[in-house]
Amino acid sequence: MKLHQLRALAEVARAGSIQRAALNLNVSQPALSKSVRELERQLGVFLLDRGIKGATLTAYGAILSKRYDTIEKEMDKAREEVEWLRGASSGRLLIGMSPPVAGTNIASVMAAFRERQPGVELGLLELRPAQIFDAVRCGTLDFGIAHHYGSFDPAGLQCTPLRSYPTMLAMGGQKVDAFETVDRLWSLEWITGDLVDYEHGYINVLAQQLERSLPLRISRCTSISVYFDLAEQPQLISHWADTANPHLDRKLESGALTRLDPGIALPEMHIALVYRDEELLTPGGSLLAKMVRSSLS
Repeated sequence: MKLHQLRALAEVARAGSIQRAALNLNVSQPALSKSVRELERQLGVFLLDRGIKGATLTAYGAILSKRYDTIEKEMDKAREEVEWLRGASSGRLLIGMSPPVAGTNIASVMAAFRERQPGVELGLLELRPAQIFDAVRCGTLDFGIAHHYGSFDPAGLQCTPLRSYPTMLAMGGQKVDAFETVDRLWSLEWITGDLVDYEHGYINVLAQQLERSLPLRISRCTSISVYFDLAEQPQLISHWADTANPHLDRKLESGALTRLDPGIALPEMHIALVYRDEELLTPGGSLLAKMVRSSLS
């Protein structure tokens, strides 16, 4: 297999036809077709389904195209490393962060990095933890800073614990008696920012601790601003990191939320740095990861 053959296949997948792929790569259509057919002969399988309306990847082609995307990302990072060694502190970093990370001093870390490396283009994406793990695995993100609850061992990733926080439960509206039994809590509606399939989510971990099934009524909201507003609804149970948070403090002081005492141990929230392999980080990524570890751990 040669890189130009894989590049041709990946471009056909992106463009949807051999003709458009050839135009995008600035090569002739026969030349591009030849590259793909040579690759098919080498592997002994068809990589494209060719039809009147265009070309689509077969299952074999999809595997190769996905692998080429990873190769392309690694080649870009290799070029960045060479440029870095030549003294040109440039390149791009894309970091994924889950919403609770905003409660740390991550902004000052990023500002310090920008001051030290002004030539590096820095992108920060707010994503859910499961999205961060998937994007780090496939190389779309350089690394991630994500929250989780309970024990944690993300497959295919390295994980460095940074900080841990106690958590609290709250109910929308003002209550005279803040004590609630577990049975009563389980009968009410909950709100969480975790996606359904995230096994390290707060309610999942709490249910495991209590050896219970999940509450019957759970609303899921990935927007932190909307979560804040929805949590005020009467009889709605929400969970929070028990830290200094002026927005949350004002809601508790005003009676928009009532802090609950369920009489049980609640899961801690952990913040962790996740990446594929330290050696695969670009120099800029390695520097920023070290600064995050130094500041948050």
